[in-house]
Amino acid sequence: MSLNRFDQRNIWGVIALSIICFLIGGAFLIPIPYFAIGPGKVVEVGPLVTVGKEKGNEEGSFRLTTISMKQGAPVDLLLSRWTSTTELVPEEHILAEDEDKRDYQRRQTVNMRLSQNQAIVAAFRHAKRPVSQKVLGVEVERVLKEGTSSLKEGDVIKRIDGEPVASIQQLISRLSRKRAGERVALTLLRDGKELRITASLVPLRVEPGSKPRAGLGIVPVEKVEVKTTPPTHIDAQEIGGPSAGLMFALEVLNRLVPEDLTRGYRIAGTGTITADGEVGQIGGIQHKVVAADKAGMDLFFCPKDIRPEDQNEKTAKQTVKRLGIKMKVIPVSDLDEAVQALKKLPPRGQASFKSKTLTGVA
Repeated sequence: MSLNRFDQRNIWGVIALSIICFLIGGAFLIPIPYFAIGPGKVVEVGPLVTVGKEKGNEEGSFRLTTISMKQGAPVDLLLSRWTSTTELVPEEHILAEDEDKRDYQRRQTVNMRLSQNQAIVAAFRHAKRPVSQKVLGVEVERVLKEGTSSLKEGDVIKRIDGEPVASIQQLISRLSRKRAGERVALTLLRDGKELRITASLVPLRVEPGSKPRAGLGIVPVEKVEVKTTPPTHIDAQEIGGPSAGLMFALEVLNRLVPEDLTRGYRIAGTGTITADGEVGQIGGIQHKVVAADKAGMDLFFCPKDIRPEDQNEKTAKQTVKRLGIKMKVIPVSDLDEAVQALKKLPPRGQASFKSKTLTGVA
């Protein structure tokens, strides 16, 4: 019994619809070796910061900016060509060698913690208030594929063969005279408990022609405890990476000084910060400028271009000009420069960023 024409058309229609659905689904779901990056969130910093019992009474606000990042898909190839809000970045430009997405997320969490510590120290030093740092040991951020099986992520190495380890440089120095296959005695903290274990050293990857080196096969980071008077804490929630350092430092400092540094403005920004207050370059700044503009910010702090390879200031200014953004961009090289820029502003309401003297790029 043969199918009539109506049944045949239905079958071909179902097949065609299935193919279309497959292609559409694949366009959104099939991964490609790129990350799709675009404007992210703009988050008020005040609720994330605690400085003693100070609640903060800013008339304006400091806000950190983020980028959105997800695994790329074929549809993102089209979006990156048709819009300026999606950028495709090869995975190898984001992930470190032998690093997967979970490792990257952990690295971002560690970087955020370091950024918070440096922001607190920078702010307290600027305000000339009591602050101290103590290195508790060297933390294992990640164990490499060839690394020793004796260590785990999060372990804090305090001693090697009885000798204290208070910095990454000390760790390298303690291992520099040893060879692959040798065993070392480690004193470490794991889940809050002190342990004593032995670990076999492994050959480390070196540049061709370089002298062979032995080590633990880990990515190390210094575990630092910061103490302040009054006690200070930053809760970044799920936000990772080091680029909120400047904005955290400004918020902490604003709790320590009598005047309101915001002067009533909505102030967004980005930039790493050192304990000495130096502001460093970050990635994806064009997307952060767009996010800040969409959130209605008045000002945007960005790292100043100092070295020939620096591009943050240049890119931020180009983005503002290309998109006709009225938000004022202020490049700064350190925390003091940011504070001085704020103090020079008239209180919000006495001047408008739509005026000829304040519109555009600093």
